[in-house]
Amino acid sequence: MASVATPPTLDQVLAAMVGVLNTYLPPATPNLPSPAVLVSSAKEGSVGLGGRRGNDSLGPFGAVDLKGGRVDAVAQFQIWAPGPVEADTSITALNNRVLADVDNLFKQGFLRLELNAAPPPDFVGAPVNAWRKYAEYRVLYEYAYADSDNAASLIARIPIAIDSAFGESTLVSDEMTRWDDLNAPALEVRGARTVGGLWLLAFVPGVPPTGPVTLTRTFDGAVGLPNSHPSLAAFLAAVAGPGAPERHASVTFASFSNFLAAFTPAGNSVLLGDWDNDGIADQYRPLALSLAPGVAVPSVTDRFVVSYDTAPLDHVAVVYVRAVEAT
Repeated sequence: MASVATPPTLDQVLAAMVGVLNTYLPPATPNLPSPAVLVSSAKEGSVGLGGRRGNDSLGPFGAVDLKGGRVDAVAQFQIWAPGPVEADTSITALNNRVLADVDNLFKQGFLRLELNAAPPPDFVGAPVNAWRKYAEYRVLYEYAYADSDNAASLIARIPIAIDSAFGESTLVSDEMTRWDDLNAPALEVRGARTVGGLWLLAFVPGVPPTGPVTLTRTFDGAVGLPNSHPSLAAFLAAVAGPGAPERHASVTFASFSNFLAAFTPAGNSVLLGDWDNDGIADQYRPLALSLAPGVAVPSVTDRFVVSYDTAPLDHVAVVYVRAVEAT
């Protein structure tokens, strides 16, 4: 898949900006139009050199470029009221909320948010028959995004052909695997190490895959099926930490969505390739799951396995699964 990693569009940036400003609007008045934030002008600008803001690490997945841009805009808060006094009172309260929250707004990218004008309310006749009031702000909004620097994917496995008369080959991999709708090989970690957690880099553009996902701690030569536990907590109680009572155990998440729900967000999304061929760079979410105090696989005969049980994924998606060492 060719990469089309691009910054967010102006429409997307403005939607994000307006989404924040919408939180300062008052509740709608019954039988009147809803209050709104309108953008009357917007001009894009750059940040740093070529939009670069620096570098950052995306958990255990390596470094990404930090990029961004700025938008110089005029935004209008529009409210409706049954009378001019109520309109003035409502917009004054809104302005006070904005001014009281400038520090928080700055952290969300609003480098400047200045009241530019607040003309008197005007009456709008039938069928509205209400008073409308504006508060116009000059806004300098800075947005940021992580970029894979035009990479189409991460390297999860490297097939190597061996130049010999027997046509031999091997496969080099580390503690990461890639699942998609073409292939979803299990992640298998062998000792000696202690698995302290799992990280995902997930692109799920539509309906999520439906198959179950299983975590298994086992060893070569184990007899029979692993002891199945009803929850992740029960599984970890059996296999994690010093003196863990079980070496042959598993827990199954009933669906891929349940598996994702066990993880927590672990940073900003990164743009990487265009797997679904829609002409838009795919946004991958980093997610993390702690397995503390850690699942020990002390020898090469011990294994920790993460498997999608009905491989490949049954809907369009890409998920990188990585195991990390306990700290």
